[in-house]
Amino acid sequence: MATEIDNGSMNKRIHVVHNHQNEAMTIAEIFDAEKYPQLTAVTGELSATFLNRYLGAFVQLEIALGNPSSPRHYTSMETVTKDALANAMLKVANKDAIKLFLRLSSQLQMMALAGILKVEIAPTQALHSRFYLLSNPQTQETRVILGSIDLDEPSFDPNYNRFEDVYIFDNDPLYDNLLNHFKLDLRPVLISYFSNHLLTKAQEQLQARKKANPDEEGDSVVILTNEVTDELVETEMTDLIVDDVQHQLDRQQLRADVPLGMRNVTLNRTRDREEAERRIRQHDLVYKLQKQAVSPRAARPKIKQRDQIAKQIHDDLQATVFPQDLAVEKKYTTFLYDRPLERNITRNQTGLYTPNDTGTYPLPFGQLATISQIKRSLKQIEAVMNGYAQFVVDYTPEYGKRFYEAILYAFTAPFLWEIREKASLNPEDGNDIPNFLILGASAGSGKSTLLRVINQLTWGTDKSMIDFGTIYPMDANQRKAKTVQALESYMKQGSTYPVLIDEIEPYFFQQRQYSRRLIVDTMNQLVNSPKPVAPLIGTTNYHTGFTMQRETARRTYYLQLDKVIDNEKKPVAAKYIFEVRQGLDNTLFKDFVVRMANLLEDDGTPWRMFDAKTGQLDFLAMTRRIFREYYKLADMPVPDYFADGLCDDFGENTRSKWAKLYLAKEEDFRFRPEKNSLIFDISKLNNFNGFSADAENEYRNALPVELCVGGINGKTGKFVEIKATAFYKWIGIDDPHTKPTPEPEADKKVVTDEQPKKKKKSFWARLFG
Repeated sequence: MATEIDNGSMNKRIHVVHNHQNEAMTIAEIFDAEKYPQLTAVTGELSATFLNRYLGAFVQLEIALGNPSSPRHYTSMETVTKDALANAMLKVANKDAIKLFLRLSSQLQMMALAGILKVEIAPTQALHSRFYLLSNPQTQETRVILGSIDLDEPSFDPNYNRFEDVYIFDNDPLYDNLLNHFKLDLRPVLISYFSNHLLTKAQEQLQARKKANPDEEGDSVVILTNEVTDELVETEMTDLIVDDVQHQLDRQQLRADVPLGMRNVTLNRTRDREEAERRIRQHDLVYKLQKQAVSPRAARPKIKQRDQIAKQIHDDLQATVFPQDLAVEKKYTTFLYDRPLERNITRNQTGLYTPNDTGTYPLPFGQLATISQIKRSLKQIEAVMNGYAQFVVDYTPEYGKRFYEAILYAFTAPFLWEIREKASLNPEDGNDIPNFLILGASAGSGKSTLLRVINQLTWGTDKSMIDFGTIYPMDANQRKAKTVQALESYMKQGSTYPVLIDEIEPYFFQQRQYSRRLIVDTMNQLVNSPKPVAPLIGTTNYHTGFTMQRETARRTYYLQLDKVIDNEKKPVAAKYIFEVRQGLDNTLFKDFVVRMANLLEDDGTPWRMFDAKTGQLDFLAMTRRIFREYYKLADMPVPDYFADGLCDDFGENTRSKWAKLYLAKEEDFRFRPEKNSLIFDISKLNNFNGFSADAENEYRNALPVELCVGGINGKTGKFVEIKATAFYKWIGIDDPHTKPTPEPEADKKVVTDEQPKKKKKSFWARLFG
């Protein structure tokens, strides 16, 4: 960086005016510590490099750090809470003051410890002033410096493409005016930037070093460890709120209603975030347009022709406005926005919003129901369940739990992203709270009806379902990939109402490029960066060959509805369910979201509840609690189809699949005693041997990787190698290779040395007995 500011004709970016005349001056001449040994300043930026290089010679320094200009105009209260206090807290959290202190020279560190160097901030006031007051108490000479500059290098570097003004007035009456302004108006709201805790830690380190090396001469620089600075952050953040803000309240330097403003600081935060996200997207677009406006192959980069640029701008703007084909986009029409920062439990405001009929503004969603309304709603669900009980072949209460679980999941769906954040100790724990519910159902099992019932119980209509096969027409190019892209778009509209998809085709689960793209990648994004993403509730035709990738199953709640409605009773069943659906509404769901919002706001809510049988995290535990309260309020018994824990249907399905295969083809599982493993030729699962064309992949996907010798390598290729003991335990069969050896009979003669030895068995006899 140049130390002299050139005011010549080639440089007009830094304009220096000294006593009303343009003048070329160096930084050292502007901040002349020899002539003016004291400096009082209000600046926007302060760098350690600038302090060390240009301000170290001052005898006394008092520097107040101001705030950067805000991109928006805040109200009076927002200036305190969202601007000044928020910035002060961020500075503490980011260790800005600590980093500045540690980068100072040992001389300046000692000046800070001695109180000669003071750096201060205004934690509750937006300080936009910029002025520098230099003085000499002996000669009574003074200097005032005004302008746009800060105490950092870029402010004085002419190579930056920006204009800066520096106005210098020596021995001007303005000095007294600004000094009084600083003392009377600014200093009362300032606090030390270098906290007492920081200075104490530095002093302790210097004293410890002096004690250990009493003969050491010269200054000693202070360097603090991360552990120490982490502790400082916690203490300083606490002091900032508990002491500094309260002190200013007590001295009436702040309005008495500031605590109320702090409590309401998250109001309209959703709007602020959306504006920020829109600005980011806008920046991405203009950066892209800038890059594309320059010819990529020219030896000397130059701007493209006007028509080329105009076409590029048109295409990019159109792509931004219409990210999806309009016909596909319009299939998704149900929006329920979860905004927890807007939640106010004292007013029963859930933080959920729906657009009004014209989409011009949001309406709050959620309303407490009366006991009679709760009872009527429970009767509605009971009528639905009674329909399945009457008309499904071989129905049992255990089987009915699947239908009820689907309803509970749908009720919880808008809040799943919040529950995931509260229940996860580590990011990967988020996979235990799946954003996908898949109903693997046989044709004629009533799965589509269940999806419509869910839609009515939560939204009050049955028009929100989307048929997977009709998202794109059959003749559309890249139909499969574009269908998955459409589903992803539906889920990421910002709404948290579940996307209801009927008849998902099997390829979606079986082919990794599709299930991975939507389920695995989406869940990975959610666990690493929690945000509102709509859950997906979908049905797919179940048959004995249904399977999905293990990584997909890990992130999916799968319920198997493999029993069908009695064919002879279908006419009666259709009439019954039609009449039941005429009376369904979403009164209970509106009440439920109020109660769930209260649980989410309660820090004592136990979100990490585990199933005693499976050890799984029961992410529906609080939903079950609310529904038990409903039955108690309605004075109704908890029904036998009420599940106390999650259903592990995918695990049961895969276990059953391999158990049947073993029992039918036991001779094909060859035991390998030296590794206690089983070798199975999975290529035998083909059409020639009576299996389906996809059977090999289905069985391979259904085999847990933890049962395979060598992990994933054990389940690839022609032969899969399985851990014998673990496999037999998994499929529920006694391990035939670890049966205890029978005790020798009492009347058997003991072989002695005189008796002839038995003939040694051959290799094959030893191996196969």
